[in-house]
Amino acid sequence: MISRQRYFATPIPLWECEKCGEVVLARPEDCYIDPTIDKPPVENCQKCGGHLKGCEDVFDTWMDSSISPLYNTFWHRDEKKFKQLYPMSLRAQAHDIIRTWAFYTILRCTLLTDQKPFENIMMGGFILSEDGIPMHASLGNVIDPLQVIDEYGSDSFRCYAASCALGEDNPFRRKDVVRGTKLLRKLWNVQQFIGNIIKESKPEKPEKLQDIDIWILTKYSKLVKKCTKQMDVFDYSQAMKEIEYFLWHELADHYIEMIKGSIYHKENVESIRYTLYTVGLGLLKLFAPIFPHITEEIYWDLYEDFEDDASIHVSTWPEPILIDEEKEKAGDLVKSHIAQVRPWKSGQGLALNAPINATTTYYPSAENIQRIRPSGSIIISTLKYPEDHEFREGKPNIEETITAVEPVYAKLGPAFKNESQKISQWIKEHQNDIIKIIENKGDISISEIPGIKVTKQEGLLKGGYIQVKKEAGLKGKKGSIILSFDGFYVELQRKKS
Repeated sequence: MISRQRYFATPIPLWECEKCGEVVLARPEDCYIDPTIDKPPVENCQKCGGHLKGCEDVFDTWMDSSISPLYNTFWHRDEKKFKQLYPMSLRAQAHDIIRTWAFYTILRCTLLTDQKPFENIMMGGFILSEDGIPMHASLGNVIDPLQVIDEYGSDSFRCYAASCALGEDNPFRRKDVVRGTKLLRKLWNVQQFIGNIIKESKPEKPEKLQDIDIWILTKYSKLVKKCTKQMDVFDYSQAMKEIEYFLWHELADHYIEMIKGSIYHKENVESIRYTLYTVGLGLLKLFAPIFPHITEEIYWDLYEDFEDDASIHVSTWPEPILIDEEKEKAGDLVKSHIAQVRPWKSGQGLALNAPINATTTYYPSAENIQRIRPSGSIIISTLKYPEDHEFREGKPNIEETITAVEPVYAKLGPAFKNESQKISQWIKEHQNDIIKIIENKGDISISEIPGIKVTKQEGLLKGGYIQVKKEAGLKGKKGSIILSFDGFYVELQRKKS
């Protein structure tokens, strides 16, 4: 079936004899024409002399669109361009028109050219309404993309589109458009930070890179390798997730925070400038197919003066810079150290830039202490440790001391009724006495509490009436506090009052 009886489509360029049914075709030089309006190439039927009437049918949509690869590659219009462009590299389409558009195109173009029309087919899915129902005008659930673009911008809208996996139908998720806006803002802010560091000139690669720079360059290089493989098979949704994670969690949350102190103190500046420029431009190129507008704006603002390409969209795809597995492990240790201590600071009500009197870090693993020592200054400056902070191999000799005793009201009330309030008050007022007794005898009997009329003789600790709070410290060192983290210990020194 190549024809349809519809009002709108491409007219079939032929006339039919009303008398004998003979068909008269339009001449190639006459196309495209509308036979219901335009005159035939001959006045009457050459077979019987009958009147010729223009065909009122139109081409089936798929017959028309099946030559889209031929039209797009200038078939029979520019032979040089056609040879350069045909067959096309990619056909992007949805899964509902495999039988029609895909198969019709393959068949027709192959018959006409003896070549396949394209190398690959990328199969997308449907975008559904927010409740997961297919969009139909009759249901009133159609989402106008232009309204979304007007509200959030096209790059934010593309963030949602790029998050939809191939071949899957996806409900429209406004939250992903909002996420796109936040992601674009983060990309912009990170690039402005980089721009402030690199604005003077394009940095050359120094003879020696510091370990933390090798770490992020390794992470970046692995990202490029992974995303290149994903994009080669059109798995753009997974690629975007990888790029987004790197931007937020490796570059912004960790690397940039770790090198701020070095920048402030003008340490390893050339190594940092080279790393920021390389990663910043490479990351921009990875994002460019997904966010074409903001990446071009940033490129022109920060990098165009130093690069030969007139646009980021005609620049080369990024290549891996270096991969050093050992330095990556060392950098991961530095990242883990900082990522564990910072929440502890927040839990203590300390600002992230507040100094803490941490005197020593202990790593039980000899391998790990060797990895982390070269980046000790990064840890010190990021966490605001004292400059003479030491990194030692081994596990500290820890002893626990009782720092406080608290009444357990849920146990005291039912057991001692009216006396419970007196017991609780006595516990609060005699902290040091109770701690000494527990340290010497292991517990304190209820009978040792003066003025309390109770018959129970059990211990407060054994009965669960008090809760003991302990603090770890270095054995034999007064005022020492040992914080235990995953894989390492940090010794704090309590300030003298």
